[in-house]
Amino acid sequence: MQVSEARMPSRPVPSPNWVSWTLVAGSAILFVWGFYVLTFLSEPSAVGRVLAALVLIGGGSVVTAVLGIAGAAGVSRQASWGRSVALVASILMTLSVVGAIAGIPALIGTLSGSDSDSN
Repeated sequence: MQVSEARMPSRPVPSPNWVSWTLVAGSAILFVWGFYVLTFLSEPSAVGRVLAALVLIGGGSVVTAVLGIAGAAGVSRQASWGRSVALVASILMTLSVVGAIAGIPALIGTLSGSDSDSN
C-alpha cells in the first residue's frame, strides 16, 4: 500500500487589483456621507432615537470607510490580514446601501480568488 502525500494548501490567490481601488472609492463616498449625517447632531430635533440613529448611521459610515482604506492597503500589499479586512469592509459597505455600489463589486472581487487556482 502506498501512502499518498498530503497536499499542502497553495498560497491563496491574491485579490484582483481593482478591489483596492473599489474599496477606496466606496470609502470616499462613505466618509462624505458619514460626516454629512454627523452634521445633523446639532439640530434641535436630534434627541433620543433620532440622535441614536444619526450617531449609528454617521459613525458606522466613517468606521466602515476607515476599514475600507485599511482593507485596500492590505489587499494591495498582499498582507495576510488584507483579505479579511477587505471582506468585512465590503460587507459593511454593502449593508450601508450608500456604499453598496462599491461594496458589492469589492465583495465579489475579494472572494473571487479564495477558492480558485486561476484569476
